[in-house]
Amino acid sequence: MKIIEYYTAEKKEHWLNEIGKCDWGAGQYLYQLLRENNLKKMVGETALVPMLVDGDKLVAFCTLAPLDDIQPTELSPWIGFVYTYPEYRGHRYAGLVLDYAESIATVMGREYIYISTNHTGLYEKYGYEFLKMEKDMGGEDSRIYRKALAEDGPDKDRRYENGARWKAEIIKEVRKGVDMTAYCGFSCNHCFLGEWCGGCRSAFSCCSYGTMYDKGVCPNIDCCRKKGIDGCYECEELDECTKGFYRPDNDGTNACKAQAMFIRKYGKEKFFQVHDKLHEIYDFKKTQEILGTSVEEGLKILEGV
Repeated sequence: MKIIEYYTAEKKEHWLNEIGKCDWGAGQYLYQLLRENNLKKMVGETALVPMLVDGDKLVAFCTLAPLDDIQPTELSPWIGFVYTYPEYRGHRYAGLVLDYAESIATVMGREYIYISTNHTGLYEKYGYEFLKMEKDMGGEDSRIYRKALAEDGPDKDRRYENGARWKAEIIKEVRKGVDMTAYCGFSCNHCFLGEWCGGCRSAFSCCSYGTMYDKGVCPNIDCCRKKGIDGCYECEELDECTKGFYRPDNDGTNACKAQAMFIRKYGKEKFFQVHDKLHEIYDFKKTQEILGTSVEEGLKILEGV
């Protein structure tokens, strides 16, 4: 047996059909969300679906996401849709997918992880403690459990080691064949947080800026999607835009917009060539460190390179 992740798995259609064989109503709802590509829209861009598999058979699964069925809430992240197929029950296999989700959350620096459930006496076996009662999105009472992830000790060390490896595998897979041009004009391929994020066009976008917004979708992405354009560099309002990353109080506004203007003028291929050259010439983490204090100066520097 091994754990794989739905969004990065081979034979995704096969595993979707396996989830569809679930005899649990919530499992069928998950199947519907995945089939219609709506899970991330509902619970967040970084949603994952860990699956314990036995050959071509699905043993158990769950979700790990910024949100679940308690919305709105400041609590995050959440494990949801925990299910083990009848023929595999009694072996604590659910604990394996829970541990996978907890390990990813540990690497992402989360202090606690949460579960919304009607069960009593189940998740306590896996180190969860009852926190409080809340209403779910359907108006029903739900028991909220949480597990501490930040306490130092061998369990945290193990989760961190495993989580770092599993997350690196996810990042590697989601980046394959993906355009690494950020909607706003940055290069996800050159981001100093790139080892932790698949890029804002990938199936695992953990952009530190995007996480500040509902379900991990920043205003620039939301605006581009609504307008049906590839990125801000295709927008007629780019020069005067103050949305999202272009907010005047953002320290990276000018550098970001200068790069978007460069893409608009010269295209993505030249943009990535310039970025490669910038990293040869300068030692920096964020492009705002070298692109000056104005959009015009930033664009001039890019053109000079």
